[in-house]
Amino acid sequence: MPRTIRQTSEAVQFGGLRVLVRELPAVGELDVPGGLDHFCFCYWPRPNGSMIHQQKDRDLADPTEGSPLFIAPDWPFECEWNKIEAMVANFQLQPAFLEEVAGLLRIDFRRLYESAVRIVALDEPLESLCRLLMQEVAGGCKHGSSFFESLSRALAVALVQRLVPARPALARDPRIDRAFRFIEQHFQEKISLKKVAEVAGLSPYHFLRAFRATVGVSPHEHVIRCRLRHAQHLIISSARSRLLADIAVEAGFYDEAHLASHFRRVFGQPPGRWLRQQ
Repeated sequence: MPRTIRQTSEAVQFGGLRVLVRELPAVGELDVPGGLDHFCFCYWPRPNGSMIHQQKDRDLADPTEGSPLFIAPDWPFECEWNKIEAMVANFQLQPAFLEEVAGLLRIDFRRLYESAVRIVALDEPLESLCRLLMQEVAGGCKHGSSFFESLSRALAVALVQRLVPARPALARDPRIDRAFRFIEQHFQEKISLKKVAEVAGLSPYHFLRAFRATVGVSPHEHVIRCRLRHAQHLIISSARSRLLADIAVEAGFYDEAHLASHFRRVFGQPPGRWLRQQ
């Protein structure tokens, strides 16, 4: 629905979250047969109507009155609304960003993909974070990238905690915490499983199992995600003045092809196309 967009967060250049402020007409419908390539969280501050969403090929349809919707990637869905006629915010969260937040919370990120569309309880601090981000984007993101990114991470934490509350977070293990911090600090270097296991004080075999159970991904995948996050920052800040091959090496990849392969696997598109959408 491009015609409904009134403002976006493109000015702040943060790859984890894109915010679209829209003006919905009073009545409308949306059909997404192929699903989205990102998580989408839809919020409207003063509801005066209702929205019905339905997963494709399912009999169940859920009416929503004022509650925000969380939509997972790749699931076909339909929705229609009646008597809304309001400004709404679409929070488009990159899967890698939300999975990273889930890992930091010791939550299995796979649970984020369990349902196509979910209704999220709108309470504090989630409502305040939604409202602040919506106001910031509607006002042109005048407080800058740091403010926007801080709010984005807080919103992601609040969302994950509401989406997967049924099971308690996995117990913190100081040995895994040490290894996690070591990777965050040295991801640009060549890091072996043996070295990180030594930092944790575990054998490689037991460390690999414990890290995957605690963080949700393997140590190698976490290294890759750290490098990709750094590469995104470099691409946004200096892609027009630096070669992608140089950015790839600085982020810790072998070469441009190595970066592009993992970038496409995690974000679903090559770096150049991703940059044009920011």
